[in-house]
Amino acid sequence: MNDYPTSNPANEHNKTPAKTRRRTPVMERIAALTDFNGPMHPEGPHKGRCHFFTGARSESGTQYGLIRTTDQITGRSRLRGVHRVVYENHHGVTLSPDVLVLHTCDRQQCCNPEHLEIGNHAENMRQKAERGRASAPRKRHSPLKGQQILAMRAKGATHKEIMDTHNVSPTWLKNFLKRQEQPAPLPLFDGPAILH
Repeated sequence: MNDYPTSNPANEHNKTPAKTRRRTPVMERIAALTDFNGPMHPEGPHKGRCHFFTGARSESGTQYGLIRTTDQITGRSRLRGVHRVVYENHHGVTLSPDVLVLHTCDRQQCCNPEHLEIGNHAENMRQKAERGRASAPRKRHSPLKGQQILAMRAKGATHKEIMDTHNVSPTWLKNFLKRQEQPAPLPLFDGPAILH
């Protein structure tokens, strides 16, 4: 006869199997981790306050909140953006991955459904530029400036002198000079192949 215990005595208090245990609904978990007293919407009090999610955040440098959900079709657990989950639950829709949820308040950690709207990448970039959230465009240097830099370098000018004269960064200058030292790529041959 087998004298080994069939279950862990430490778990005797929990008689419900793990698969049939009811998990707290996702919206209740989000509400428990949300500060509903955020700042007012930039357009005014009629839009209400921001709801700041205080739980896990994305690691990419953005402030989007993340929550673990279970996929209804596959049953797999995955991390999703809180603002997307809130939008879907509030409007009763399922969003495809190519649809973005945009923040009208410009606060990435906000999950107030009244501050969220759907859009695409182009709309997101347009709003970013209109609201002053876009980074400054890269400074382009003319080919003439490149020729002048090479002429100064040929005359023995130091990197500091070139940077001061042409207002370029040390990194840009180093990369520019490195590109000049590389041999030009060989032209592609379009003629017939010669077999020996």
